[in-house]
Amino acid sequence: MTLSEEFLMGIAAIAIALVGFSGVVISLGRRGSGRWSPSELLQLRTLVEPSIITLFGALAPSIIAVATEDEEAIWRFANGLLFIGHCIGIGGYLIRGSNETIRLSNKIVTIVGVIVLLAMLASALGLLRHYHLTFGLGLLVGITASVHNFYQLLFTSSEDTGIG
Repeated sequence: MTLSEEFLMGIAAIAIALVGFSGVVISLGRRGSGRWSPSELLQLRTLVEPSIITLFGALAPSIIAVATEDEEAIWRFANGLLFIGHCIGIGGYLIRGSNETIRLSNKIVTIVGVIVLLAMLASALGLLRHYHLTFGLGLLVGITASVHNFYQLLFTSSEDTGIG
């Protein structure tokens, strides 16, 4: 079974919606009064960045297919591109974060993301033949990270202790 174009475009639409929701969060949030906590700023960036990476990732197989008709090459290369994008995103997140700004739930999402990243790397290198599965999971990890941080921005206060 392969990933359908409808699935990829659906993921792209969700990613675009999440980026749009971040605009709502910014306009309704505390940014204008300068009251964003370091944790909230990290969550906002972690709402937008994985969505953008996922958007481009969802479009990658279609673009790669223009250059080659080799299914295996398309999906291996797409896994590799999404792997690189997510590595850059997770790396930036870990560099910007601290024990005060990264919550337990963020750590759990990050650990699951790293496991999926390793599977994507194995697929990109041809060591794991589940190209579609790893790519789909990679897209879902990006959406999950964005939705998780969107939820945290909406339903946690800056007075939180950082646990959760």
